[in-house]
Amino acid sequence: MNQSVSERMEYQKQERVRARWNGSELKQTQEKKHRGAIKRILAGTVLVALILPYTAGCAQAQQRSGKAAIEAFLDCISTEDYAGAYALLASSVRNDGEETKEKRVTEQEFVNRYINIFDALEITAVEYKNLSVTSGEILCKATFDGVYSSGFAGEMENSFSLLATREGGEWRIEWSPALIFPEMEWGDTVRVATLSAERGEILSDGSLLAATVGTISVYAAPSKIEDMPLFLAQVSPLLGMTQEEIEKALEKEYNDVAILKQYYSDELSESTVEQLLLITGIGIDYGNYGEHREYPYGSLLAHLIGYVGAVPSSSKEELEAELAALNEGRTERDGLYTSDSIVGRLGLEKQYEQELRGKDGEMIYICTEEGTNRRTLYRLDPVDGYDLELTIDVELQQRLDEVMELVLFGDTTAGAVIVMNPLTGAVQAMSSYPSYDLNLFTRGISQKDYNELLNDPAKPLINRVTQGLYPPGSTMKVFTGAAALDLGVLDPDYAFDESQIEDDYWTPTEYGAWIWTPIKRTHVNYPISGPLNMRKAFIHSDNIYFANAALLIGWEAFEDYLEGIGFTESIPFDIGVAQPQLVNEDTEMSYKLLADSGYGQGEILVTPLQLAAMFASFANGGDIAIPYVVEGVYKENGVKYEVVTQHETSLWKENVISEAAIETITPMLKDVVDRSINGTGRELKVENCVVAAKTGTAEIGDDKSREISWFAGYRTGVSEEDARLVLVMLEVPADTKYSSLKFDIARSMLELDV
Repeated sequence: MNQSVSERMEYQKQERVRARWNGSELKQTQEKKHRGAIKRILAGTVLVALILPYTAGCAQAQQRSGKAAIEAFLDCISTEDYAGAYALLASSVRNDGEETKEKRVTEQEFVNRYINIFDALEITAVEYKNLSVTSGEILCKATFDGVYSSGFAGEMENSFSLLATREGGEWRIEWSPALIFPEMEWGDTVRVATLSAERGEILSDGSLLAATVGTISVYAAPSKIEDMPLFLAQVSPLLGMTQEEIEKALEKEYNDVAILKQYYSDELSESTVEQLLLITGIGIDYGNYGEHREYPYGSLLAHLIGYVGAVPSSSKEELEAELAALNEGRTERDGLYTSDSIVGRLGLEKQYEQELRGKDGEMIYICTEEGTNRRTLYRLDPVDGYDLELTIDVELQQRLDEVMELVLFGDTTAGAVIVMNPLTGAVQAMSSYPSYDLNLFTRGISQKDYNELLNDPAKPLINRVTQGLYPPGSTMKVFTGAAALDLGVLDPDYAFDESQIEDDYWTPTEYGAWIWTPIKRTHVNYPISGPLNMRKAFIHSDNIYFANAALLIGWEAFEDYLEGIGFTESIPFDIGVAQPQLVNEDTEMSYKLLADSGYGQGEILVTPLQLAAMFASFANGGDIAIPYVVEGVYKENGVKYEVVTQHETSLWKENVISEAAIETITPMLKDVVDRSINGTGRELKVENCVVAAKTGTAEIGDDKSREISWFAGYRTGVSEEDARLVLVMLEVPADTKYSSLKFDIARSMLELDV
């Protein structure tokens, strides 16, 4: 009763491994259909090693001896002439009528039985040997060995005994199912059971983020119920079921077990368990009668992890296409996906479906009339899916989610945050806000709850980190500044002639007639003195300075430079990332659009994840590491983990920004957040490390009532282990009361743990 959820989950997993085939995970299927005689093409060559003097046809009615009849029967089975074999059976076992008779078999049943069983086992050859016959006037007894050659099970050898009797001068075979397998009895069947592979887990930092856990089943043993009215009265309120519902469940009893109700691991309280177990005839099972996917942290990393569900399809054609894609490279023995399969629908669950899925096992067994296993003929153990180990720092992730819940307020705020190591690309935390509980989907979300998520103005189902495309605002200025320096257009001491600026507006005069609106500089509450050089422009995030820089560079050179950084292609990641853009496809470039692009407006769009990775080039000597969140793929081998694949740090782009440009710009980015200078990032106030950062704002909406509020910054002067970059993107109303929220989030992620 005092087990934690994690301990119970581990116990359930061990129980399932020990008894996988014995519970509901043993998904029985009907006997496989006849796949054709081509599988046993060799059966007509080396099949009978009896050194038989008798070579007459199988269907010959008159036999000279009991031995000859036995040899003929075995020859018919070896050569797949099952109708011929049936013709040799004694009248005591044949059923030539239409009504079912006990311990009798019709020709069709006889033929189908051999075909279905041999097909299920993929028997390619049947050989009978070591025949020993004891003959009499009326009875003829024989013993022999039979070898079935299976395409996957190898050679299956059994010892048989057979009896032939005389009927009106003819010898006939007293057949029974024991002539297929010695243990088989009348009423037995051979069944093929799928041994389901357990889906791999998603873990990070020692914590389970996604796991397959056993369903809690409250069941009754009808034979132990002493007082049915009392039983119904006691159980009904505890399970929230009517007495009629309980009675119907009891009618479905099998092997003295009737499942009354099933629960997820967090649904059945310990006090209810204690009360139930006091009732005679009640039992509680953990895992043997069902399992489900569970996300212990609910909404934590929901957009990254994703969830599982039915194979998506809106039409028969779409379903067939989905199944074909899922089954590519898989064989029937691996366990093919069907329309009933549960698959990853989003995030890592979808992207790593094949690794997480595993390969199903199979058991072929003789099944009694009561449904029990009389003999296992073949067993292929399942191969459980591989586990994913993530780079996420779960404690840091929880802190991030808590901070966002505290900082953001109202239904008009949303955002995305990425915390990563800029040197390696390892993502330590990421959040798309608001989020949603993954368990809602894996447990079967109601239409009401789904509609609420769809209609939520904050759009919680959107993964803003990897799929949201946003104008980068003034964070773009670091790339414009780097381009101006690297292309030799500007030097750090270049100063813009502020006499051209009137009331914070500038109309360029060197590009012909300026037919567009003037360029507006950022409003500065606490201006610093001195010329409008690059340092001052960064500190105050001056739009005019960087618009001028872009115009001086020219579109072709600017476009080439930004393409080199990655602004026109999607960055690799463990889940899909939307492709950024510099301009719309049908756009005709103008001086105004070029100028606007220089300070992050115009038509430039980028995802928060990609912007974070590109910004990290300033902390990584001009290189852009490929961002990643899957540290490795592992498989269990007993109590050990074995590496299947492990991520190796690699670069997406090299030397996209020169060391000289980085050395020039980095001190300016430090000044942006220096509280004594009153730059745009002065509210960051990180106490125990020095941060280089850039803020940004991009107006959105026709009425400009909302804005994208950016912060991108990284620790400087720290060890590689402590290297960290934080990017915050918030969608908020264009109101000053929202302007400081990004700093509250960034500060909590950038401060060094002491």
